[in-house]
Amino acid sequence: MSTAADVAFVDSALAQLEGVRRWTPRTISKLEALINSDDPWALYRVDPLRFAAERGVAENEAIDLFLHAAHLGLFIMEWRLLCPICSDTISSCRSLGGVRSRCFCQLCQKSTEVHLDDYIAISFNLSPRVRELPWHNPDRLSAEDLLLRYRIDSHAAYEGFGTLRQLVRDFASLIDHIAPGGERNVELQLKPATADVGFDIAAGRAFMLEPKAPAAPEIQPVIAKLGQDGWKVSVDGLATGPATVKLVNTTSAAVPVLLEVRPNEEAGPMPRLLLGAYLSGNRLLNNQTFRNLFRSETLAGGEGVGVRDLTLLFTDLKGSTELYERVGDLAAFALVQQHFEHLRRAVQDQEGAVVKTIGDAVMASFTHPEQAVRAALAMFEEIEQFNRTRGKRELVLKVGVHRGHSIAVTLNERLDYFGQTVNVAARVQGVADADEICLTEDVFSVPPVQEALKGREARLESAKLKGIAGDVAIRRVRVK
Repeated sequence: MSTAADVAFVDSALAQLEGVRRWTPRTISKLEALINSDDPWALYRVDPLRFAAERGVAENEAIDLFLHAAHLGLFIMEWRLLCPICSDTISSCRSLGGVRSRCFCQLCQKSTEVHLDDYIAISFNLSPRVRELPWHNPDRLSAEDLLLRYRIDSHAAYEGFGTLRQLVRDFASLIDHIAPGGERNVELQLKPATADVGFDIAAGRAFMLEPKAPAAPEIQPVIAKLGQDGWKVSVDGLATGPATVKLVNTTSAAVPVLLEVRPNEEAGPMPRLLLGAYLSGNRLLNNQTFRNLFRSETLAGGEGVGVRDLTLLFTDLKGSTELYERVGDLAAFALVQQHFEHLRRAVQDQEGAVVKTIGDAVMASFTHPEQAVRAALAMFEEIEQFNRTRGKRELVLKVGVHRGHSIAVTLNERLDYFGQTVNVAARVQGVADADEICLTEDVFSVPPVQEALKGREARLESAKLKGIAGDVAIRRVRVK
């Protein structure tokens, strides 16, 4: 720590962190050891899933740990969109509001459609309030650190070819700053099925030298000037063979530049990019702690971001109208609120999140379908136990579960989901009877779901769902 005030702030925050929930022994001390690390880059873009694997902490506990630590100011949460081709950080923002449905990678010159479960990585950076680290001031980093440590994901690798960092080092002709008004000459050998890419590492501006003509007999001179509007290259058409590239920085600031050779589309498809486990946007939105602590996190107005695979669970109370008539509005309202707390606990225990309550109903989201099914079974147990404590069966539950593609949106100033998957899930709950879970085949076909329902009959039938064309195959599972 750099000052006594920093130590006092960290000690206070860790003490508060101890009290926010029941942690597995030594979890807080493991976080404290990370904060005190001598390696500044160990505190940059910390991924909770990797922290969990390296420190022997359960994944969901690690996610909660960093969410609470960010809420207390120890870390800053970062939303990154990674290029699916090169793993470069296309965009980085401190909130979900900065995420857009499409982005463009300057390095690859490719447009990317964004999905919350693909290449949106959530990580945590140590706050400068704790201590100042080199990467807090990227303008002061070397060009190599800026590219290979600050921008490119440290775990990125191409299948069969090794880490991206090493590949960039192997194929780079230049990774360095060019002074304001300065220039740099680089000799290249332009080859078929390749392109030499020049890249302003700080601003993301790029140019490409792609030979199309047969071999040139002489060295080809190329001038690439970088100005406020980007790069301007002196030659349109190039041949294979030797070339000398003069990189000229006409701006008033030093610019970190990469010049590297890479295969073009003629060389065939790029090998598969491997990133390993990372906390995705989809998983974070299905985390109850995130929704509790960061209620103001919403998508920009009018922006919807796709989710490839989302499981939705809807509940309702059977005979709630009669309940209100029988016990009165105030008593029934109190019962319904207590039942919500039981359902929330069942959802959170299975790593899901309550999206919203609708009257007497709950809408919850999960990353995996078996989590939703286990949560549904736990809900029935919670409500049955609650009824026993009251000596009468006042609350009777019914549940529907469906999975599929959806769109994350902001509705009524909170995160919500939109699309046909939501409609089907709600309608499936509508055909469920008392003490029954209705599942679509999209859910039931997943082996872990069948394992969760082992020993229970899952009766197959076709159902007509309001507003849905054709019959829908569902499974009825009685729980009582």
